[in-house]
Amino acid sequence: MALTDPAITDTERLLPQLARYEALFEAVPLAVAVFDERLLLTRANARYRELTSTTGNEPVQIYDAFPNAHADLSEQIDAAIRGDKWNPIHVPFQQVGGQRVVEVGFLPIEQAMGAKGVVFIAGDVTEREQLREELARSVAQLETIFDVIPDSVRVFDAEGIITRMNSQAVLDHGVNTPASLLDLWQQDRPRSLEGMTLFMHEHPTARAIRGELVRAQTLSVRRGTDGGKQVIEVNSNPIRDERGRIRGAVTVERNVTERTRLAQELEEQVRRSAALYERVSTEAERLERMVAARTQELMELQEARSRDRRLAAVGQLAAGVMHDVNNALNPIMAAAYLLELNAEDPSAVRDYAARIAKAAETGAATAARVGRFIRQDPLKGSDEDLVNLSVVAEEVVAMTRSLWAERAQGGRIELIRDFAPGVIVSGIAGEIREALLNLIQNALDAMGGGGTLGLITRIAGNEAYVEVGDTGDGMSAEIRDRAFEPFFTTKGAGGSGLGLSEVYGIAKRHRGRAEIESEVGGGTTVRLVFPLMLPATNLPAPVERPRSAKRVLLVEDNDDGREFMRALLESDGHTVKAVSSMHEGLARLTPTEQGSPYDVMVTDIGLPDGSGWDLVTAAQARWPEMKIGVITGWELRAGPANTVDFNLRKPVRAQELLSHVGEND
Repeated sequence: MALTDPAITDTERLLPQLARYEALFEAVPLAVAVFDERLLLTRANARYRELTSTTGNEPVQIYDAFPNAHADLSEQIDAAIRGDKWNPIHVPFQQVGGQRVVEVGFLPIEQAMGAKGVVFIAGDVTEREQLREELARSVAQLETIFDVIPDSVRVFDAEGIITRMNSQAVLDHGVNTPASLLDLWQQDRPRSLEGMTLFMHEHPTARAIRGELVRAQTLSVRRGTDGGKQVIEVNSNPIRDERGRIRGAVTVERNVTERTRLAQELEEQVRRSAALYERVSTEAERLERMVAARTQELMELQEARSRDRRLAAVGQLAAGVMHDVNNALNPIMAAAYLLELNAEDPSAVRDYAARIAKAAETGAATAARVGRFIRQDPLKGSDEDLVNLSVVAEEVVAMTRSLWAERAQGGRIELIRDFAPGVIVSGIAGEIREALLNLIQNALDAMGGGGTLGLITRIAGNEAYVEVGDTGDGMSAEIRDRAFEPFFTTKGAGGSGLGLSEVYGIAKRHRGRAEIESEVGGGTTVRLVFPLMLPATNLPAPVERPRSAKRVLLVEDNDDGREFMRALLESDGHTVKAVSSMHEGLARLTPTEQGSPYDVMVTDIGLPDGSGWDLVTAAQARWPEMKIGVITGWELRAGPANTVDFNLRKPVRAQELLSHVGEND
């Protein structure tokens, strides 16, 4: 039996092998085509047909697929036929999807009958070329950034050799550019600011190569063409590979010579300012002793005269004192001006200068008050308004209530107030308020362990009265007779002696008078009497405010305004939570076990993190039953203003705020 069936020809045996080659030809991920000696296409795989948008069977030349690369392809084809080394080239061409780039190469091939042809092999490298271009642009950008950094940047390898530096680092040492950490250390001769020599292993770069992170180490070095002293701030990081092994370090140095010099100058200015302030304080103490001595001398000369003549004589004394005080304040103000002028913007020196200026301004204000007392000028009609003494008294109570515990040294202060309606006078509300503030503070000082503070307004005939009384130790007849004299005080160094004299001057300027009733152990009452402007029957009685306590959320970004309104509301018995932003206000509207956390919300319209109207909208959505009021220094918009229960214009009137918050719906 024959081993081979004669019916099976050589061609049939080759068919399976040809099929495998055909499958391999189609599976190759590159574009492959075969061209004959005339460079006509004889065979192509699917990748080639896809790349060139041909069927692969047309008798076309290779140049028809890549018409723009005729010269480059001719060289490659000739080289391939000669059997030269294959050097692939990049050929751009336009495809339906856009511009593409292929990497092309040719191999010689022998065909039937000894004819020669070439095999075309190409791969689409468009994305790779795009990535290469992107990488090149990124590297160029990083190179530019690296070079324009104003600080000195050096990159070291693990052996301390400098492998890269920016242009600023090149300028540091002129022509002697260091090539290694050793060169850098030898040229810089680094020291600490205290003058201690820094050994090479202590250098920030050496520490970074050992794995440390070095931050803001300040060193003194020798640099520049003249080898001058510079102060640098050094930061250094180790460079690690993907396995965490240290491959070098990068060091960034910033020249802080000028900053260090300014800091040293600032420290010296602060020291000089402290010395100057001490000298000014000594001069002020000497002036105070001089004023006290002269005042005491004239007081003793005027004891036997009547009260009006004593006050006139003291007025003459005060004029001389005012002149002396202002003369003494001139060098203080000049010193403050010079400090600020030459401080080169150091905030600490400006702070000392501002303190000196404030002390000098306080002295000038004291002299001005003495001058007003001396003149006792009558008010001008154009400067006057109708002032309700009951309203002013209520405002002063609210303003001072937060000071009661401190003034009374922890004792309890009980307030008794009796305000009559229609107590209207003509004058300046601010001055009358200042007088009542002085009287209430004096009353609180007199009740060191607590007591009762009385505040009364009333009408008698054609006169309006406001009285401030206390249950303190009272005054002897001698002290009572001198109480209105300027510079007379029983408080020692803690008092200026101008408070009651200022009150007396305010009463005189308002065409009124001031009276004192006091006895030792029986407390003191100070009474201010003014001409009544309108009969009580012609004015509506003030609306009595409900005294029910409310839970109030106050939203106001101004610190002083917020604290004033909080104290005002708390003085009326309300529980107040005061916040400074819309975010905090929203956070406080979270429900509690009792439901709504607040009965009333009062908010400013202009808040640092949003509009008060947005807070109003959120509060109304969460708690429709909550009373809401807004405060603004601008004109209220008609629409939003109608959606709230009340609105107030700045400056807020205390009585109006308390009335809106306290009244029951």
